[in-house]
Amino acid sequence: MLCGMNLTYVESVKYLGVVINAAKSFKYSMEHVRMRFYRVFNSIYAKTRGVNCELVTVELMKSYCLPFILYASEALPLSNINISTLDNCVSKAIAKIFSVAHGDNILSVREFVNVPRLTDIIEERKQKFVDRLLLQSDSYNVVLGVFSSNMFL
Repeated sequence: MLCGMNLTYVESVKYLGVVINAAKSFKYSMEHVRMRFYRVFNSIYAKTRGVNCELVTVELMKSYCLPFILYASEALPLSNINISTLDNCVSKAIAKIFSVAHGDNILSVREFVNVPRLTDIIEERKQKFVDRLLLQSDSYNVVLGVFSSNMFL
């Protein structure tokens, strides 16, 4: 109860774009992120397929699709499995754009078109996030508390 009113139990709630699942510990869902990525990517791919310019499609994917995957990645405790699942979305998109199937070829194409692994992108974003916090004098104690709670590990 809150203020004399009954609260309803829900399995999940969306807060600031992050779907939080009911659990004993902090759990969140990445499924809606994957669906939004694929929905936007397929829309872009359908519009640019006739142009036959793969680099344009890649740049549009980087501009419009990657932000869905990277949203709140600085603050969420993403596991290696979560990052791998999201990185697989990007690899599938690259494979579709360039019609490649083998994993090593996809990695080579990603390197060529400057689409790094999500692990690298997320680590860089976390570092920038912490650096911005450290620049604010009042935030220093907050950052120390975050690191002591292992939120970023």
